[in-house]
Amino acid sequence: MKDLKHLIYFENLLEDANNELVRQAQADGSIVLGYTCYHIPEVLLNVDNCISVRLRAPKTGSLDISTYYMSNYTCDYARALVERAIEGGYQFLDAMIGVDACSAMNRSMEHFEVLKVNSKEKFFVTHTDMPLKVTDYYIDSYTTQMREHVLNRLTETFGVDTSDEALRKAVAEHNEVCKIISEIAEMRKLDNPIITGYEFHILNLVSYTCPKALILPYLRETLAELKKRKPDAKNPYRARVAIVGSDELARQTVTLKDMRTGEQRQVPFAELAASLQ
Repeated sequence: MKDLKHLIYFENLLEDANNELVRQAQADGSIVLGYTCYHIPEVLLNVDNCISVRLRAPKTGSLDISTYYMSNYTCDYARALVERAIEGGYQFLDAMIGVDACSAMNRSMEHFEVLKVNSKEKFFVTHTDMPLKVTDYYIDSYTTQMREHVLNRLTETFGVDTSDEALRKAVAEHNEVCKIISEIAEMRKLDNPIITGYEFHILNLVSYTCPKALILPYLRETLAELKKRKPDAKNPYRARVAIVGSDELARQTVTLKDMRTGEQRQVPFAELAASLQ
């Protein structure tokens, strides 16, 4: 298939947490809010002149320093965030919005505070609990926490407009991003998809890590491009999983499963390469 027009640009955006579009938005006066977990409603972090950045840790070398502070039993992602923060990789953030979802991430966010990894005068880290169940009690508690620990902090610290009107505007923008990504995701389900899994993964990531208003024009253009894209005559992009357990070893076979149809069959070791053609 013909390469997507903006794919290389999207890949370059993912090379740095403080990417070109984040820098552009911040230069235009946006407040940059980092977050790490889907339990934080992303749309709230894009209200008024705020933008959200789902934190990743590109350009991180070893995890030696963060392991010293957190131990090697905590997850690599949490340690990579601390390592990159110590290296100065998140100096561009104006605030960090944390959620008490797992002990490893809790420790990571605590180190953002304790180690003072951001020197901005108004920088703050805030923590919220996640809802344990979908009940009225937990939803009410969750709503209160988002208002007190996130929205009110943004208003008090940066003067952010968190009125219903501002929130509805952020929701409309967020919904458009979601609609585009969902429409592209449906294209992956075609018998002969017009987008590869890798391409979709890249598109999905940039939608989380770039300012919504600035990435939207690129997403719109890419969706229009995909609608006109012609797939390859033969589809080489469907994943197949090879399973080798004790039963397979005894029979000298591999269980080959097609993840699209769910169909699986036994293939002798000697015939595996030919079966994957």
